[in-house]
Amino acid sequence: MDAEAFFERGQALAGEHWEVLTLLLGAVIVLGAVRDWSWLCDPAGTRQAYSTMGRGGRRVVLGALGALLMGVSLWQMAC
Repeated sequence: MDAEAFFERGQALAGEHWEVLTLLLGAVIVLGAVRDWSWLCDPAGTRQAYSTMGRGGRRVVLGALGALLMGVSLWQMAC
């Protein structure tokens, strides 16, 4: 299988099962917020690196957004 066919198959699979992909993405975001992964929770090099929210606040927001993403994915799977 050449690379073009591989990517076309991947796009077709992602289009058919986008709920699973968003569920996995939400799970990674929640896990990263809980485990305090630096690549996710530390916005070094961005303008908001010194925001008033702080790292803990960013972790809470990311965890909530990841949970929301997982919830929407599960809801779409059930419907």
